[in-house]
Amino acid sequence: MRIEETDTSTALAFHGLSQLSWRHEKSSATAAILVLFALTIISNRAQRKAGLRSNNLVGATYEDIQEVAPLSRKLIARGLQLLRAVEAIGMERVGNANLYSLLGIEENGKWCKLPQQHLCETYKHMSRLKHYFDHIKRPGSLHALKLYMLLLSLRENVSNVARCSYETIQEYTQLRREEIRDAIQLLIATHLIRFAGDEDAPKRKGDPMHNRYFIIGLA
Repeated sequence: MRIEETDTSTALAFHGLSQLSWRHEKSSATAAILVLFALTIISNRAQRKAGLRSNNLVGATYEDIQEVAPLSRKLIARGLQLLRAVEAIGMERVGNANLYSLLGIEENGKWCKLPQQHLCETYKHMSRLKHYFDHIKRPGSLHALKLYMLLLSLRENVSNVARCSYETIQEYTQLRREEIRDAIQLLIATHLIRFAGDEDAPKRKGDPMHNRYFIIGLA
Protein backbone atom coordinates (compact mmCIF):
# COMPACT_ATOMS: atom_id res chain seq x y z
CA MET A 1 0.00 0.00 0.00
CA ARG A 2 1.41 3.42 -0.90
CA ILE A 3 1.65 5.95 1.92
CA GLU A 4 -0.29 8.54 -0.07
CA GLU A 5 -3.29 6.26 -0.38
CA THR A 6 -5.45 4.23 1.94
CA ASP A 7 -8.56 2.08 1.52
CA THR A 8 -12.03 2.95 2.68
CA SER A 9 -15.25 0.97 2.65
CA THR A 10 -17.80 1.62 -0.10
CA ALA A 11 -20.70 0.55 2.12
CA LEU A 12 -21.57 4.18 2.81
CA ALA A 13 -21.47 5.14 -0.87
CA PHE A 14 -23.69 2.38 -2.16
CA HIS A 15 -26.03 1.82 0.77
CA GLY A 16 -26.00 4.80 3.11
CA LEU A 17 -25.56 8.10 1.27
CA SER A 18 -29.26 8.46 0.57
CA GLN A 19 -29.90 8.12 4.32
CA LEU A 20 -27.54 10.97 5.21
CA SER A 21 -29.89 13.86 4.55
CA TRP A 22 -29.54 17.46 5.65
CA ARG A 23 -33.22 17.62 6.47
CA HIS A 24 -33.02 14.90 9.10
CA GLU A 25 -29.38 14.82 10.27
CA LYS A 26 -27.97 18.30 9.51
CA SER A 27 -24.22 18.61 10.26
CA SER A 28 -24.13 15.19 11.93
CA ALA A 29 -24.39 13.64 8.46
CA THR A 30 -21.42 15.68 7.25
CA ALA A 31 -19.50 14.60 10.35
CA ALA A 32 -20.24 10.94 9.56
CA ILE A 33 -18.37 11.12 6.25
CA LEU A 34 -15.47 13.02 7.80
CA VAL A 35 -15.24 10.52 10.66
CA LEU A 36 -15.19 7.60 8.20
CA PHE A 37 -12.28 9.22 6.37
CA ALA A 38 -10.52 9.79 9.69
CA LEU A 39 -10.92 6.16 10.78
CA THR A 40 -9.47 4.86 7.52
CA ILE A 41 -6.48 7.20 7.79
CA ILE A 42 -5.87 6.20 11.42
CA SER A 43 -6.08 2.55 10.40
CA ASN A 44 -3.62 3.05 7.55
CA ARG A 45 -1.12 4.89 9.74
CA ALA A 46 -1.26 2.11 12.31
CA GLN A 47 -0.85 -0.72 9.81
CA ARG A 48 1.34 0.62 7.02
CA LYS A 49 4.62 -0.30 8.75
CA ALA A 50 4.03 -3.87 7.59
CA GLY A 51 3.36 -2.62 4.06
CA LEU A 52 -0.02 -4.31 3.84
CA ARG A 53 -3.43 -4.06 5.50
CA SER A 54 -3.75 -7.01 7.86
CA ASN A 55 -7.37 -6.60 9.00
CA ASN A 56 -10.37 -4.27 9.00
CA LEU A 57 -10.00 -3.11 12.60
CA VAL A 58 -9.00 0.27 13.94
CA GLY A 59 -8.64 1.30 17.55
CA ALA A 60 -9.29 5.00 18.06
CA THR A 61 -10.26 7.31 20.87
CA TYR A 62 -12.24 10.48 20.30
CA GLU A 63 -8.96 12.36 20.72
CA ASP A 64 -7.38 10.25 17.95
CA ILE A 65 -10.26 11.06 15.63
CA GLN A 66 -10.09 14.76 16.51
CA GLU A 67 -6.41 14.85 15.52
CA VAL A 68 -7.39 13.88 11.97
CA ALA A 69 -10.88 15.41 11.83
CA PRO A 70 -11.15 18.49 14.10
CA LEU A 71 -14.78 18.02 15.17
CA SER A 72 -16.53 18.36 18.51
CA ARG A 73 -17.01 15.24 20.59
CA LYS A 74 -20.77 15.59 20.08
CA LEU A 75 -20.42 15.55 16.30
CA ILE A 76 -17.99 12.63 16.41
CA ALA A 77 -20.41 10.64 18.58
CA ARG A 78 -23.32 11.37 16.28
CA GLY A 79 -21.23 10.65 13.20
CA LEU A 80 -20.19 7.27 14.58
CA GLN A 81 -23.81 6.50 15.42
CA LEU A 82 -24.89 7.25 11.85
CA LEU A 83 -22.07 5.17 10.36
CA ARG A 84 -23.17 2.21 12.45
CA ALA A 85 -26.81 2.77 11.47
CA VAL A 86 -25.98 2.54 7.75
CA GLU A 87 -23.62 -0.41 8.40
CA ALA A 88 -20.49 1.37 7.21
CA ILE A 89 -18.67 0.47 10.44
CA GLY A 90 -19.00 -1.91 13.34
CA MET A 91 -17.98 -1.21 16.92
CA GLU A 92 -17.14 -3.21 20.01
CA ARG A 93 -15.95 -2.22 23.44
CA VAL A 94 -12.53 -3.50 24.48
CA GLY A 95 -11.73 -2.44 28.02
CA ASN A 96 -12.04 1.32 28.16
CA ALA A 97 -11.59 1.80 24.41
CA ASN A 98 -13.66 1.32 21.27
CA LEU A 99 -12.54 -0.94 18.44
CA TYR A 100 -14.08 -0.13 15.07
CA SER A 101 -14.34 -2.36 12.02
CA LEU A 102 -14.39 -0.91 8.51
CA LEU A 103 -17.04 -3.18 7.05
CA GLY A 104 -16.28 -4.64 3.64
CA ILE A 105 -12.75 -3.24 3.37
CA GLU A 106 -11.29 -6.74 2.99
CA GLU A 107 -13.74 -7.84 0.29
CA ASN A 108 -13.17 -7.29 -3.42
CA GLY A 109 -15.52 -4.67 -4.82
CA LYS A 110 -16.39 -3.27 -1.39
CA TRP A 111 -13.57 -0.77 -0.90
CA CYS A 112 -12.07 2.17 -2.75
CA LYS A 113 -8.93 4.31 -2.58
CA LEU A 114 -8.83 7.47 -0.47
CA PRO A 115 -6.12 10.06 -1.32
CA GLN A 116 -4.74 10.30 2.20
CA GLN A 117 -1.65 12.39 1.42
CA HIS A 118 -3.66 14.84 -0.67
CA LEU A 119 -6.28 15.29 2.05
CA CYS A 120 -3.74 15.72 4.83
CA GLU A 121 -1.00 17.48 2.83
CA THR A 122 1.88 17.95 5.32
CA TYR A 123 -0.35 17.98 8.39
CA LYS A 124 -1.63 15.24 10.67
CA HIS A 125 -5.23 16.38 10.16
CA MET A 126 -7.21 16.60 6.91
CA SER A 127 -6.22 20.18 6.14
CA ARG A 128 -7.42 19.88 2.55
CA LEU A 129 -10.97 19.60 3.92
CA LYS A 130 -10.72 22.78 5.98
CA HIS A 131 -13.65 24.34 4.10
CA TYR A 132 -15.91 21.45 5.12
CA PHE A 133 -14.92 21.66 8.77
CA ASP A 134 -15.33 25.44 8.79
CA HIS A 135 -18.72 25.26 7.06
CA ILE A 136 -20.06 22.05 8.54
CA LYS A 137 -23.33 23.83 9.37
CA ARG A 138 -24.02 24.47 5.69
CA PRO A 139 -25.92 21.88 3.63
CA GLY A 140 -23.58 22.42 0.69
CA SER A 141 -20.73 20.80 2.63
CA LEU A 142 -22.73 17.62 3.10
CA HIS A 143 -23.85 17.57 -0.53
CA ALA A 144 -20.29 17.91 -1.79
CA LEU A 145 -18.88 15.21 0.50
CA LYS A 146 -21.68 12.82 -0.43
CA LEU A 147 -20.80 13.31 -4.08
CA TYR A 148 -17.08 12.94 -3.35
CA MET A 149 -17.67 9.64 -1.56
CA LEU A 150 -19.69 8.37 -4.52
CA LEU A 151 -17.08 9.45 -7.07
CA LEU A 152 -14.33 7.73 -5.07
CA SER A 153 -16.38 4.54 -5.17
CA LEU A 154 -17.05 4.78 -8.93
CA ARG A 155 -13.46 5.66 -9.86
CA GLU A 156 -11.81 3.59 -12.58
CA ASN A 157 -8.51 2.14 -11.33
CA VAL A 158 -6.50 2.88 -14.46
CA SER A 159 -7.65 6.42 -15.20
CA ASN A 160 -8.66 7.75 -11.75
CA VAL A 161 -11.80 8.97 -13.50
CA ALA A 162 -15.37 8.40 -12.34
CA ARG A 163 -18.04 8.36 -15.04
CA CYS A 164 -21.60 8.98 -13.94
CA SER A 165 -24.65 10.92 -15.01
CA TYR A 166 -26.73 13.25 -12.89
CA GLU A 167 -29.33 10.50 -12.80
CA THR A 168 -26.85 8.05 -11.26
CA ILE A 169 -25.78 10.63 -8.69
CA GLN A 170 -29.41 11.33 -7.81
CA GLU A 171 -30.08 7.61 -7.39
CA TYR A 172 -27.34 7.13 -4.80
CA THR A 173 -27.39 10.49 -3.03
CA GLN A 174 -30.98 11.74 -3.37
CA LEU A 175 -29.61 15.18 -4.23
CA ARG A 176 -31.51 17.51 -6.53
CA ARG A 177 -29.94 18.52 -9.84
CA GLU A 178 -29.14 22.02 -8.63
CA GLU A 179 -27.55 20.56 -5.49
CA ILE A 180 -25.42 18.25 -7.62
CA ARG A 181 -24.30 21.16 -9.80
CA ASP A 182 -23.28 23.19 -6.75
CA ALA A 183 -21.55 20.17 -5.17
CA ILE A 184 -19.45 19.63 -8.29
CA GLN A 185 -18.36 23.27 -8.28
CA LEU A 186 -17.43 23.11 -4.59
CA LEU A 187 -15.37 19.95 -5.05
CA ILE A 188 -13.53 21.62 -7.92
CA ALA A 189 -12.98 24.82 -5.90
CA THR A 190 -11.50 22.85 -3.00
CA HIS A 191 -9.22 20.86 -5.35
CA LEU A 192 -10.71 17.44 -4.76
CA ILE A 193 -11.82 16.77 -8.34
CA ARG A 194 -11.68 18.32 -11.79
CA PHE A 195 -13.50 17.66 -15.03
CA ALA A 196 -11.69 14.94 -16.98
CA GLY A 197 -10.68 15.41 -20.59
CA ASP A 198 -10.02 12.93 -23.38
CA GLU A 199 -6.36 12.80 -22.33
CA ASP A 200 -7.49 11.41 -18.94
CA ALA A 201 -10.11 8.97 -20.20
CA PRO A 202 -11.47 8.80 -23.78
CA LYS A 203 -15.10 9.79 -24.05
CA ARG A 204 -17.31 6.83 -24.81
CA LYS A 205 -20.24 6.81 -27.18
CA GLY A 206 -23.41 7.80 -25.37
CA ASP A 207 -21.68 9.53 -22.47
CA PRO A 208 -23.46 12.80 -21.59
CA MET A 209 -21.48 16.05 -21.44
CA HIS A 210 -19.29 16.59 -18.34
CA ASN A 211 -19.95 13.21 -16.79
CA ARG A 212 -16.26 12.39 -16.32
CA TYR A 213 -14.62 13.46 -13.07
CA PHE A 214 -10.91 13.12 -12.31
CA ILE A 215 -10.09 12.35 -8.67
CA ILE A 216 -7.14 14.51 -7.62
CA GLY A 217 -4.40 13.04 -5.43
CA LEU A 218 -4.38 9.38 -6.44
CA ALA A 219 -1.33 8.00 -8.25
